[in-house]
Amino acid sequence: MLTLVVAGLAAGGAYAIFGVSIVVLHRMAGVVNFSQAVVGAFGAYVAATGVERGWGLPWAAAAGIALSSVLSVAIGLLFARLFSEAGAAVRTAAMIATTVGLFAAGFRFFGDAPRAVPVLLPGASVSIGGVVVTAGTVIVLFIAIATVLGMGWVLSSTRVGVQVRAISERPVVAELLGVPLFARTALVWGFTGLVSATGMLVVASNLPGSFSSLGFLIFPAMAAALIGAFRRLPLAFAGGIGVGVVESVSSYREAWSEYRGAVPFLIAAAVLLWTQRHEVWDAAR
Repeated sequence: MLTLVVAGLAAGGAYAIFGVSIVVLHRMAGVVNFSQAVVGAFGAYVAATGVERGWGLPWAAAAGIALSSVLSVAIGLLFARLFSEAGAAVRTAAMIATTVGLFAAGFRFFGDAPRAVPVLLPGASVSIGGVVVTAGTVIVLFIAIATVLGMGWVLSSTRVGVQVRAISERPVVAELLGVPLFARTALVWGFTGLVSATGMLVVASNLPGSFSSLGFLIFPAMAAALIGAFRRLPLAFAGGIGVGVVESVSSYREAWSEYRGAVPFLIAAAVLLWTQRHEVWDAAR
């Protein structure tokens, strides 16, 4: 059982990274980014393609991370330019359309056959209580924790955080006050693209799959963001880790493993029911 828990930490760390990135963008840009995982999948597949063509692993990984960052910045600038004054429904519809377009582009460039993503720091591992923890797991957990702490500090204690939140709430007023709208947008979206690509490289090397299966990791990430109520970074982090561990432990019995894909939805539904319990009871009274 302990082995399954540790095995779930790598995927849980990636879910936490995606979930925290979704919360960050929602707080700073007012957008629920459904494309977070598919942007990371682009980076992972570019790295895999580079290694297949004889590039060194560091160069291939750097190219994949850079592409994901640029792609994320492009999406952010597009939304800042076209949808800054749009309502939540319009922005959500536009993001869904963008995500579908990215899936179509990914299928066109990479196909949908599973592809092996190179392992970062192969052979590096530590043993804890007789259970082997790979370097990839440590890396992804470190990135997730650093993202939560760093972005929490930026949001609450820096001028940049105040400016970006102002852009989210009153973009025209913020621009009139001299806030560099596009520079701040590029900074936030580029950062989330970078950490998403890094997390995807780790999880894809541990759980090789097709381009679509990597892109669909957005569902457990959304469950993590829901646990954080799209506002609280530590809860989104804890939710991502929890979803990954529960998914892994659910394979302990064969009868449970058949329902493994439903775990994120069940957890998200349970969290929504719990957080809305007071409103339901108040309405009943």
